[in-house]
Amino acid sequence: MIINKKFFIFVLLAILMQEILISGFDLLNTNFPFLDGVPITSSQALEYRYLLNWYLPIISMSFYFSGYFSDFTRIHGVPFFVRTYCKSKWIIKQYLYMFIVLLFFTMFQIVICTFFELGTSTISITNFIKSLSIYLLTLQTLFSIQLLLELYINPKISHLIMNIYIVASVLMSNQLYGSSKLLQYLFLPNYGMGFKNGLSQIPEFPEHTIDYFTGLPILLIMQIPIMFLSIYKIKKMDLL
Repeated sequence: MIINKKFFIFVLLAILMQEILISGFDLLNTNFPFLDGVPITSSQALEYRYLLNWYLPIISMSFYFSGYFSDFTRIHGVPFFVRTYCKSKWIIKQYLYMFIVLLFFTMFQIVICTFFELGTSTISITNFIKSLSIYLLTLQTLFSIQLLLELYINPKISHLIMNIYIVASVLMSNQLYGSSKLLQYLFLPNYGMGFKNGLSQIPEFPEHTIDYFTGLPILLIMQIPIMFLSIYKIKKMDLL
């Protein structure tokens, strides 16, 4: 995977800024606020503050991965895909590299939170592992969809669509809370939020919309069609 040094640093700075905003907003968080997300609350002002805090590193990561396939094609050319002996293997490697990069960013968030000693409440080891696993898988799914879309449409449009979907999902989820619970599972960003999957353990925000043991398998299953469609499109590139 192409390493975008400029946006790599941008992501790290965004994570640092997230911790500064948390301190300035005086929000209720666990020791690892990035796992909390946006709570279900009747206060729009409070909702937007949590959204800004959670979304800042997310959009920076989205910029980091934006245009990866088009950049690779521009640098190496379509002949690379024609000559590649196993395009399926190549695609799988790219999504694996993405997961490794996301794991690094997440570990950096953990280090920063630990250094700043953020949060006034604690989270159990079990819930921390669950929160971390579904947070990582949520990011992997969202950005995998973004890369998939880039194979079919302009990368800038794909980036815009994905970020509109992320923000709209958070806002609509709160607005539709209390209606059909199945509808909530259409909003993928909420899967990785402790406030939405019930793993944050903060008494002030007890309501949640996603069940961890339902959400995790959904995210895992979604990797299959994403991978299949990506491989299908890459294999068709030798016809260009």
